[in-house]
Amino acid sequence: MLVVFVTRIKHKVLKGLRFALVLTILAILLVQLASLLKTSGFSTQEKIPSGNPMKVSAPVVEACDHEREHGILEKLIEQLLKYKQGEK
Repeated sequence: MLVVFVTRIKHKVLKGLRFALVLTILAILLVQLASLLKTSGFSTQEKIPSGNPMKVSAPVVEACDHEREHGILEKLIEQLLKYKQGEK
């Protein structure tokens, strides 16, 4: 009688441990799936820019003078075209 009782207890403990293992594996897989979705851009929250709105909508300051650069490029292109036309 004692052997049957111990065997039943052992089976219940093993069943509980198996159930806990399955739940742990499922939880790990769900966390990995959530992090995959988060890094791939499928987030559920809208991304709102933080900080001063004046800084976000401020115009971009150009670092170079377009007239000077375009003038040099146009002159180089014209010289190249003149050179190509002179060969033919």
